[in-house]
Amino acid sequence: MSKKTVTTVTEYFWKFECGYELSAYKGNEPQEKIVIKQRDGASTKVKTTTDKSPQVEAKEYPSIDVELTWLLQHVNAENGQVSFSIDRSHKHCLTPLRNEDAEKAVTFSLSVDKWSRRVAAQLQKFFGVVQDNTLDMSSLQSSGDGFLPFAPLLEEGRKGDAQLPQLKQRRVEATQTDTVVEYKKQHEGDVPAVLEGTDLEALLQEEERQIVERLETVAKAFPASGGEGLITQDEARLMILLSDALSKLNGYSECMDYLEVMLRKQLVAAIGKEITASDFAAYMQFHNRKMFKEEYAPKPLCLAVRRPNHYPEGTVSFVAKADDVTGENPTLMLTRKLEAGTVPQMKFALSAAAEVTLCGETQVHAYIGHRFSFEQPPPMTLAARSRQFSGYVLLLGRIGGADLFLPSHAMIVQNKDEFDIPLMLDEIPSAQEFRDAIESLSPEQQRFAKAYRSMQLESTLFAVCIVQIKPQLEKVLDLPYDSLTKEIQLTQRLLELFIEYHIPPDLVSFQCDSMEDPDEIPAAKKVEAVKAHVDAMFAMIKDSKQKELDEQKMQHEMKHGKIETVSASKASVPRLKKSSAYCNGEGMGPIPMESSLLPDVLPQSPVDPTQAALRESTPTDASLPDGMVDVSEFPNALEKQFDFFSDAACIRPTIIKPADSWTKRYQPKLLSDVKTSNVGSDQQTKEKNRAFDLLDALTRSGVLTIEESSMHIVLGATHCFDETLVDTLVKKNVNPIEHVERSMLIVAATLFGQQPQDLVKDAVIDRVEKYSPMLFLL
Repeated sequence: MSKKTVTTVTEYFWKFECGYELSAYKGNEPQEKIVIKQRDGASTKVKTTTDKSPQVEAKEYPSIDVELTWLLQHVNAENGQVSFSIDRSHKHCLTPLRNEDAEKAVTFSLSVDKWSRRVAAQLQKFFGVVQDNTLDMSSLQSSGDGFLPFAPLLEEGRKGDAQLPQLKQRRVEATQTDTVVEYKKQHEGDVPAVLEGTDLEALLQEEERQIVERLETVAKAFPASGGEGLITQDEARLMILLSDALSKLNGYSECMDYLEVMLRKQLVAAIGKEITASDFAAYMQFHNRKMFKEEYAPKPLCLAVRRPNHYPEGTVSFVAKADDVTGENPTLMLTRKLEAGTVPQMKFALSAAAEVTLCGETQVHAYIGHRFSFEQPPPMTLAARSRQFSGYVLLLGRIGGADLFLPSHAMIVQNKDEFDIPLMLDEIPSAQEFRDAIESLSPEQQRFAKAYRSMQLESTLFAVCIVQIKPQLEKVLDLPYDSLTKEIQLTQRLLELFIEYHIPPDLVSFQCDSMEDPDEIPAAKKVEAVKAHVDAMFAMIKDSKQKELDEQKMQHEMKHGKIETVSASKASVPRLKKSSAYCNGEGMGPIPMESSLLPDVLPQSPVDPTQAALRESTPTDASLPDGMVDVSEFPNALEKQFDFFSDAACIRPTIIKPADSWTKRYQPKLLSDVKTSNVGSDQQTKEKNRAFDLLDALTRSGVLTIEESSMHIVLGATHCFDETLVDTLVKKNVNPIEHVERSMLIVAATLFGQQPQDLVKDAVIDRVEKYSPMLFLL
């Protein structure tokens, strides 16, 4: 017995038809088109096992357009050849790639590339419907090894070369052979590598020959044109031409990019290394030494804290760490020393009731940094060092007016202390960037932005004030000048009294009798008198401490009931019990000292200076007499100069301020090891309070001025480049040396109040005027 199973399969056949048209039209008149290729009614059969249609019933796809205006503009009407060239003399022509002509060519090639990809994708979508396995669809794919008739080559001009006619003849011979490459291989070294017009014509002919050969090969694998099939020789040729166009456009783009690669390689080969931002900074130091006159050249900002003809008490310096190899380097700055009488005396508030006047020297420095792309400049650090048995007060802040100093941090640097204070560099928009940003704002918004920017510009004045301790000690103690230089122990004990115990200076200062002439009293006698006062004060403090200890001991013993009797005039007193109302287990409070022991020893602490209201600074530009310099106006003057030069749009004012965390190295005792601690915000506040307590004593709460002080005001600016150092040279065709040099001269001219030609050496004036003629309009 046999069994037979019959399976019935129902197949559905669908007819898929499509049509397309390749046309060209001018302007916005598609109705007046010129049809290049058109096909209607192309069809194929599609077989499925369901009655669901594999395609939509009908669909019309949007047209895919590409603009050919750029190409037609470069077609020679007489011979039909395409001619393209770059105007190297145009002011915006930077490199063979970075110019208006090349950018238009690249834009056109990208549009054609996009159009070719979209058309090829649409045809591939139609071809995917075909179920005819006899067609070799893989032959329509681009192999990627097509012939490219162009290559990026640079030729060095050989004017006057005696062999030039012979070389041209060999080029002609090369173009007349079957393959140019084979001829050049046979005559390697005789035929120059750079191709001329005849060479390019031969290459184009070779490209055409290969395309025709491929079209003929593909045509043999597809049905003839004019049939009803969906894919015929016409569609196959169109796919081949589209894939070839994509290959040529990609090759053209790579060649254009390779031009910059060649320039980059040539630059590296010429210099011998890939230069970095740190290399550029090192060169600018060398460049400035060659350009500026000695008195105007940037110098390391390393300040020695010293009296005239004395060894330094310590140093304060600005250093920048380039990398782990080069280590720390001093920061170079432009420096202008303001003569006495040409700048108002600076003042700052110790508290709401005390104001200190600084009568020392004032110097204005200008820091001009540079930054490439998003690279951060080397971190800058303010390093404060002191020597053993030496010290000074360091104040950091900003300038709030012609005669107003606003200290935000302060510290006493003494006895081999080392403070490393990182400085943050915050850039604000350049003058042109600010002007462009507020251009579309309302008048009210513009006024607000301008008012806030004026505060930002004033904040670019970073101030460092150094106050020497020993000269001011001599002044507040009424001692002769230089009398404490060798009195090390006395100086240390005085500082302890003022800082730790807040002793008023009047209690230890020298006071002569009314019958004596102070000028006739020897300095040694005055110093001995101060020593006696200091010894008496320490003795009193020691007695007071001992008395407090005895009282605390008595309280402790009374609290625990250990006292049997208290001797008082030989009288016997019964033992106190714990239940006594005087000693009830709660313990006794400290017995107050007699008021006669420490008269005014612990005066009321001054108001916290961080909470004190600072006096308002009045406008100084109108109140200052002629010949006086208002240092607070330097940022505004520099802003006007930068705004005048559009080329200086990349120079941004920079706010310099201390970071939140510092590092302190100190030696507690002479024989102890050096310790390192982190100085956070809380410790910074304590350091500031100690420094202000000392200054309050040294100035008698602002009554005395400070003569031995130095105010250093740093004006910050940063020249910013959008690209990296090498890309600035290659892509932008910009010499960063000339741009930074121009920025330096603008800042120097503003700082010193001189013309740029007066700042530079005679040997470089012609070069500076040639490449920066606008500077001579200052």
